[in-house]
Amino acid sequence: MVRHFFYVVFGGLAAIVGGIILAGGSLRIYHSIADSFNLKSLSSAASVLLSHGDGTSISAMKRTVLYSASQEEDLINAASVDQTARSVKEITAVSYLVKNLTDGTIIDEKNSNKLVPVASLTKLVTAVVASRLIDGDKLIVIDGNVIKTYGNTAGFKSGETFRASELYFPLLMVSSNDAAEALARSYGRPKFIQAMNNFVQSIGAYRTTFADPSGLSPDNRSTAVDLAIILEWIEENQLAIIRTTIIKTKTIRVHTWINPTHFLSWSNYLGGKNGYTEEADRTAVALFEMGKYKKVYEVIVLGSKVRDADMVKLLAKIRE
Repeated sequence: MVRHFFYVVFGGLAAIVGGIILAGGSLRIYHSIADSFNLKSLSSAASVLLSHGDGTSISAMKRTVLYSASQEEDLINAASVDQTARSVKEITAVSYLVKNLTDGTIIDEKNSNKLVPVASLTKLVTAVVASRLIDGDKLIVIDGNVIKTYGNTAGFKSGETFRASELYFPLLMVSSNDAAEALARSYGRPKFIQAMNNFVQSIGAYRTTFADPSGLSPDNRSTAVDLAIILEWIEENQLAIIRTTIIKTKTIRVHTWINPTHFLSWSNYLGGKNGYTEEADRTAVALFEMGKYKKVYEVIVLGSKVRDADMVKLLAKIRE
């Protein structure tokens, strides 16, 4: 009986020690694998992912494609926006506008009627027009003409098929030029672009013109005043488009799109869109909820050298 007792006790202890050793070995093996892939620490939400250099990851033994807007949108560096704002003495934007949407008051502006290229701010109008013209359940094939578009931030492969409604996520979250072209071509590209121009004319953005659905063309031009009209119309009539711009990550089948917008970490950021081309420089439209009365303000910057810093300085002009 005593011998049996010692067998049970020491056998249990041996099993526990063996488990600890095995777990420690597994942990060392994991870190060895992680080191071989040159992995960095992952957030708790993404701790199950092992990233690979080909833009994919493994999650539950399934490869997932991960794409952000690094090809077109600016990468947000490690420094905070506030630090960037402090390092820039003057607002660099060629044109800007800050407006209180609650009462229509203009808080500040500079060259707000200046006609300039707008880059990917175009995609807000692309989304509006596509939602009007194309059934959300329509199947759209990503073909060679779409893939040839500069800047494959969505990570599409030729031959993939998406519902039209699914393409709004890469369009607005990672500024996919491919998604814009896929939507336009599915309707008929010339007719789609004409519809974009007709739409902005119909809501009073009379100086705005588009030559493509993505914003790559320098002939996609507008003013801060016109962009304010467009953003206000979307906020009042198609809020789902604005809400899509504040989604942090979205997975559809093998694709996971990660929104790079820095202001997503701000609780008062309500949504918006960034853009960049060499001709337009950095552009942005955004909505913020400010003050104890939660008034909504729109901030528009065009031709900026340091977009986020400019926006922070413009927000500082709001006094509640």
